[in-house]
Amino acid sequence: MKKPSIYFLLTGMVFWNLSGAIAQNQTKGEVADQEFVIRKDRVLTVPTQPRIFEKIPVLPQPKGLSDFKYNVTPFSLSLPRLALVSTPVLKNYTPTKLELFPGFVRACYGTYHSPLLELRYMSTEASEFTYALQLNHQSFAQGPVAEEQSSQFHNHIGADVSYFADKVEVFGSLNLNQDNYSIYGVDASLFEDPSFETSSNTLNTIQFKAGVREIQKTGNFTYEGDLNFRNFKDSFLANENELGVKTSLKYRPSDDWSVKLAASYFSTNTEDLYLLETRSYASLRPEFVYHYDQFKFSAGVNLIYENDVLEEKASDLRIFPVLKVQYLFAEEFGFFGVYSGDVQRKTYFSFVQENPFLGPSQKLFNTINKHHIEAGIEGQFQEKLNYKAGINLDQFDQLHLFVNSLTDSSRFALVYDEKVTVLNLNGELGFKFNELYTLATRFDIYRYEMTLQQEAWHRPTWALKINNQFKPMDKLLIQATINLMGGVKAQGRKEIDPGLIENFSVVNLKTIADIQLKADYSLTNRFAVFVEGNNLANGANMRWLNYPVRGVQVRGGVSFKF
Repeated sequence: MKKPSIYFLLTGMVFWNLSGAIAQNQTKGEVADQEFVIRKDRVLTVPTQPRIFEKIPVLPQPKGLSDFKYNVTPFSLSLPRLALVSTPVLKNYTPTKLELFPGFVRACYGTYHSPLLELRYMSTEASEFTYALQLNHQSFAQGPVAEEQSSQFHNHIGADVSYFADKVEVFGSLNLNQDNYSIYGVDASLFEDPSFETSSNTLNTIQFKAGVREIQKTGNFTYEGDLNFRNFKDSFLANENELGVKTSLKYRPSDDWSVKLAASYFSTNTEDLYLLETRSYASLRPEFVYHYDQFKFSAGVNLIYENDVLEEKASDLRIFPVLKVQYLFAEEFGFFGVYSGDVQRKTYFSFVQENPFLGPSQKLFNTINKHHIEAGIEGQFQEKLNYKAGINLDQFDQLHLFVNSLTDSSRFALVYDEKVTVLNLNGELGFKFNELYTLATRFDIYRYEMTLQQEAWHRPTWALKINNQFKPMDKLLIQATINLMGGVKAQGRKEIDPGLIENFSVVNLKTIADIQLKADYSLTNRFAVFVEGNNLANGANMRWLNYPVRGVQVRGGVSFKF
């Protein structure tokens, strides 16, 4: 234990003596001489790197498999056919039950002593034979002038039947219509005479149709054809019979293109105070339609035969080309264009449907649409907003117009203009917000260039239609409609100057503003109540000169399903 202690003590004394000697030989702050040795032959070595950090060598890529050929030797085995036996499996399936009612009746009453009755009954079961019956009555015991002397009523009885075979449907219909109009459009001062009475005109129409159509719509070939007959009479001397045949064929070998062919023939026999003639009309309309993605193109020809007698008519046969193109760049934007021509078939019945106060006329002519040019844009946004805007340019021959008769200002006569150019700017806008709100509107602007007539009598220069539908709840449906029409000009008669046979004035009719409102509320799945109003702005609307319409019309009623 003592030897290590003595060893450490001796060692400490030696180092203490050495440090004292060095301190005595070196003066503080003095730079002592030093010696540096540089060795050029010294070799620096790096330790060997472990193999774990070496990169994996790149292996050669395998070559593709070679083609192999096998020889297959057929073997014929005489085995019996496999007999499959199906076993029915019963599964409990409860289909959704729809509560269908074959019958419907609606009745209401309103201002101007206007009852309304509507009755419908139809088959609701899926069977080979179906039918539908309809009965309507609507009347106005009073009118805008002379009360009862401007009354009006409408009756309709109709029936539709269909028989469904494996591939075709045989259908038919019969419709009887009776419409009565009071002829009250005379000088208002005559109504002050209590002994003055207006006349009336009852229009009776019988229409019959029977035909056959292909119902599968899945094959390459589809067709439809029908035979129809119509008889029309009024309370005076007008009597018109018409027999017609229409057919259409379509061949579609693929979804990209198809070929259509439509043909029709009508023979019309018209008798009136100044008329006794038989008119014929036949048309043949072949058309080729091609689809490619969002591009659609069609080309065809309208071949029309009509035997109207005109002084400068070269031939009864008319040929018009038909070209249509439509391309949608995207769902939101596309364009379309049309160039065509046609003959618009006109009869005394079609004229009366447009103006029920028409009287005897000297001549009936079809309207020749020599050139029809149409172009525009269209599109939709997220299936909620759709729009369409276009411009139409038409050139017509024998365009018909209505003017007041020279012998009876309460009746209208037909006049024609040989060459008329019509420019039409139009736009449509539709919006649908779920089932809550739906909007549909259209705006038209017309400009006429006449040749013979001073104005385009009783034709509007602009028109606006706005249809709104609200459904705030399942049981309530509200419909609001606004119809505006302006720029209508009528032919008024001035005092006849000496030496002049006719001297007319231009009468500017007031802008027509008709606001309609209707609301339906379902009390149960069978009963419902409704209320509707027409001409709620109480506008003094006059579509035809001397014929003001009824003012505010309000009526309400109930409907029942059975």
